[in-house]
Amino acid sequence: MMRDPSPSDLGFPQRRRRGPSQRTMSRRRQIQAAAGTPTVPKRFRGRRTKEPRTYVDNVRGAAAWVVDRTLATMSPSSAYLESALERLDELDHPLLRELALGTLRWLRRLDDVISQASNRDVDAIEPALRSLLRVGAYQLLLLDRVPAHAAVHEAVEQARRATHKGGASFTNAVLRRIARQPELDAWPVRERDPVRRLAIEKSHPDFLVRRWVEAFGRERTEALLDANNRPKALQLLAFRDRGGREMLAETLIDQGIDVEPSALSPLGLIVRSGNPLRSSAYRAGDFYVQDAASQASALIPPPRRGERILDAAAAPGGKGFSLLAHDPSLEVVMGDVSPGRLARLRANLTRLGREVPLVLADAGKLPYGEGFDRVILDLPCTGTGTLRKHPELKWRISEREVGRLSRQAMRLLESGARHLAEGGLLVAITCSLEPEENEQIVERLLDRHDHLAPVKLEDHLHFPLDRHIRGPGSWRILPAADHDGFTVHVLERRRSRPSSLPVC
Repeated sequence: MMRDPSPSDLGFPQRRRRGPSQRTMSRRRQIQAAAGTPTVPKRFRGRRTKEPRTYVDNVRGAAAWVVDRTLATMSPSSAYLESALERLDELDHPLLRELALGTLRWLRRLDDVISQASNRDVDAIEPALRSLLRVGAYQLLLLDRVPAHAAVHEAVEQARRATHKGGASFTNAVLRRIARQPELDAWPVRERDPVRRLAIEKSHPDFLVRRWVEAFGRERTEALLDANNRPKALQLLAFRDRGGREMLAETLIDQGIDVEPSALSPLGLIVRSGNPLRSSAYRAGDFYVQDAASQASALIPPPRRGERILDAAAAPGGKGFSLLAHDPSLEVVMGDVSPGRLARLRANLTRLGREVPLVLADAGKLPYGEGFDRVILDLPCTGTGTLRKHPELKWRISEREVGRLSRQAMRLLESGARHLAEGGLLVAITCSLEPEENEQIVERLLDRHDHLAPVKLEDHLHFPLDRHIRGPGSWRILPAADHDGFTVHVLERRRSRPSSLPVC
């Protein structure tokens, strides 16, 4: 079980004293020391010995802790980030997110600079110093909020508390070298292989960059890598039966929150400044936080009025909410295999003021017969389209991981196909860009089931969604601008008469 971080874990200043040796300790002080009880000499008792705290110092220490724990455990950064946020003032939250997530996004490039500045491989640096150096280097090279001398000084103080005098001196020397040339261009990557050099420059794993250059070409890959390294703006899904995004925008603007319409989703808003989660609209359930590409993917192709839809792996609810936002007359049933995730889905429905049938069930063993006009499956995948939101995924996945979940995805698709009415649509969605998790699975499904056929999406989508059609029944959007990357495949259960879908 993961323990909550202590103040010292977060890098908060704590005084360390070099006490007398164990041989000269009294028996009482030996017992106190063994129990972890502070033993303060009499001459210091009653004096103020606690070092003053500065909010920047606390934020920096918290960011280094989040980075360190995320990389050490290969767990989602969100768990550690939320834990750290609870211990800081709300005014410090944006800076903490910027430092922690920005360092994780640029990790490989930062390590290359640190290696050049220290003349040693980062893996050879004392573990307690790595995250402090990375956060410090990120501030010097990619931020301009804090003067360089202050960033170096505070990192050195943290290093002194985390290790020893030698560690502090090393940290000081490395960051001062970087501070003398605080631009990435001043630290060119020395790698000769062009793909590997690009991967280091844009801070991505070699295997992903190589894959994407082969699949999308050099120019599109560079744009994709740049998009992954930019912070992601908060995006909102508005509901038509609550006045749509125009009314929501007016409400939020009146409360000092700057928003603009999404060019991709007709019900999407992009937040440019302010916190909509503290607005009256959030409390009233007028919106749901969801990426614009995720909103759009749920509407490919757009549903007919009154459709009966099964969202088979629904939690936390985004795809089903997109459908209900588009048309509240739809009859949507939501299911999920995890009780915890289903509870989160139920909480979201309560806040949004929606009543939707919920079922706790494995999407591969659903308790339904035929009769759904549409079955939506958010398939398990590596999430390579969401690296800007989850930057730690870059350092967690490997090439052998890609496609590992394909057997589970196939099982879900075959189960979903069994619940389609004649003429019904099977919609497979992933936040992955990899063919092993998309095209190859669908091809195997079509080989096994001749009653399924790809839908001709050109007949049902218009600008800008039609720009992302890749072939029969296939739609993909790469990460760019403010949105993530998604892949959608749409198959129809054959019937005697042609489908009559509306145009989106």
